[in-house]
Amino acid sequence: MRIFALELDNDIKGIEERKRYIEGLIGKLPSPGLVVLPELALCSYMASQAIWRYADDRGRDASAWAVRMAAKYNTFIGTGYLDREDGDYFNRYLIAGPDGVCGSVTKSEGESAVFKRGRFGSVIATPFGRVGVAICYDSRRRHFYENVKNESLSMILFPHGAPSDPKKLKKEQGENDLRGTLFYDAFGVPVVYVNSTGALEHMPGKMGAMMEKRGFRLNGLTKIYDPTAKPIDTGVPEAVGAEVQIHSKRRKKEISFSGEDLFPGNWFFRRFILKPDMEAGLRSYEENRLSQEQKEE
Repeated sequence: MRIFALELDNDIKGIEERKRYIEGLIGKLPSPGLVVLPELALCSYMASQAIWRYADDRGRDASAWAVRMAAKYNTFIGTGYLDREDGDYFNRYLIAGPDGVCGSVTKSEGESAVFKRGRFGSVIATPFGRVGVAICYDSRRRHFYENVKNESLSMILFPHGAPSDPKKLKKEQGENDLRGTLFYDAFGVPVVYVNSTGALEHMPGKMGAMMEKRGFRLNGLTKIYDPTAKPIDTGVPEAVGAEVQIHSKRRKKEISFSGEDLFPGNWFFRRFILKPDMEAGLRSYEENRLSQEQKEE
């Protein structure tokens, strides 16, 4: 299968503008078998409630667009989008082909002020096998691994909208490589990491303030983890392509975690910054979600 991961420019805004931009890139790809787009590809990654204005209605628009693109270019497409269902907002990712949507997954540990959180599934059944999908932070969490460890998978996707310090690209790349290699070694199937590029917009809370002060950005670093893959040079700067062998396989190695996370992390940061931010975010989400519903009534 010919896989192309598209490292999208996050600074391009507007659903229709982004659809045109993405299709312009897809149209340049040579015979794609699967096009993998980042987290929230259709609306761009935003870590505040300002993103709510781009919400889809139960995935109808994202699904119709993805199927139309898949049929037009005779390929499969994986794309991230913001969904709204029963008054809640979900960070979702679907895979579609010319004949329809194969399925979708929801980010379990999304930004607490912006998305509904929960313990959601992580596998999409496609004509080319079952695909494990972990959206951004979920890819390093134990619950994703527990969801897929007993599955027969043909591929693993890690669509991201991940900001990081541009002065520490080696550290970011090292963590990406460790995660991608661990999952490839465990399952023996291609692992696709795709992230956008561009400015990090306003993010509420202490963590957002810290990121803004340090100049965090979305740094891309898109990569396909499979030592047997044959790279495909497209001449498209945003595209990372490779020809890979697709076979459904069961896990052959265990992956070790540090508590609930793949990486040990900083205890002080988790306890005194991340946890209070998450709790404040949950309160803000519920208050403003209900307020939005009341306005619409």
